[in-house]
Amino acid sequence: MDNSDGCIEQNNVPLWKPDAGSGLVEWLRTLAVAFVVWAVFGAGFLVAPGSGSAQTETPQTFNLEIRDGKVVAANKTLRVTEGQSISLSWTTDKAVELHLHGYDIHAFARPDRAVSMTFKAHTAGRFPVTSHGAGHHSMIYLEVHPQ
Repeated sequence: MDNSDGCIEQNNVPLWKPDAGSGLVEWLRTLAVAFVVWAVFGAGFLVAPGSGSAQTETPQTFNLEIRDGKVVAANKTLRVTEGQSISLSWTTDKAVELHLHGYDIHAFARPDRAVSMTFKAHTAGRFPVTSHGAGHHSMIYLEVHPQ
């Protein structure tokens, strides 16, 4: 039972009375201060790791058209830098399933709507985008160069 001076008693025997010199009180006070410091300064690292610029970075967009099962583009290799945000926006005259190998991203493009593959280029290398379905062939390549 708690009486008016903050002392906790059971059967009229004092069990614990908080005071300024109590080790438990000092420990709890230190813990509370540490939590406040972490909440103010440290929690942001959990929400926004790294520089923070990747959170607001506008992706580099490549508008790609598929006609008769082939990408209509002079250059069949897209070049980007590792760490960059990318968006591959696809339009097509026939339904096609697309697969970006290495990143394992799939998209299903239809004639009535564009579809996008938006991602961060986290791995350097050369990756094909293939069509799945009636045939399985490379349509275009994504080259991700190291920073």
